[in-house]
Amino acid sequence: MNRMKLHKNIFITMSYLVVILTLQGCITGTQLVATSTDPVGVKGTYTLLLYGCRYPDDIENMTVLVDEAGPYPVELYAPSFMYKTTKGLPASQALADAEAFITCGFHKTWQSQFRKIPDTAGRTIGYEMKPLYVSWEIGVPEVLLSSYTLKDGKVTVYIELDPLLKRRNEGGSGNNSSDMN
Repeated sequence: MNRMKLHKNIFITMSYLVVILTLQGCITGTQLVATSTDPVGVKGTYTLLLYGCRYPDDIENMTVLVDEAGPYPVELYAPSFMYKTTKGLPASQALADAEAFITCGFHKTWQSQFRKIPDTAGRTIGYEMKPLYVSWEIGVPEVLLSSYTLKDGKVTVYIELDPLLKRRNEGGSGNNSSDMN
């Protein structure tokens, strides 16, 4: 009986290892780090990737402004129903549309967060804009975590709901100590 359990545990461990290595192979690339910046100096023409805002209670709202003269194409790693694309916007219109989009729901925001997405050489690929919600209403101000990967001459944007909110939405308390029991 113990030998069967041992084989089962080895099989499960090996299965997890295969899945982890497969996923790691899929997402390898150079991680790009978005940094806070001021939108005042933004110029040029942009493609606007509008993520979320599917219904009035949606908190998963964010925009990515892709510089059309930028060095890389940018794509969202998300189902097509989660976002819309608008091309050829001058910077001022892209910024105004992005700001209006991220505040489309009825949840109270206290400000927007604006970050520059640079490549490894410091060239600007684009910008991200997210709402920062009041903490007492949602639980955390920044509800979406975003990351950028440069691989094979293309930038992929990964967007994920904050793990505390995800756990709360799945029935957990969002408190690590009580979820362990």
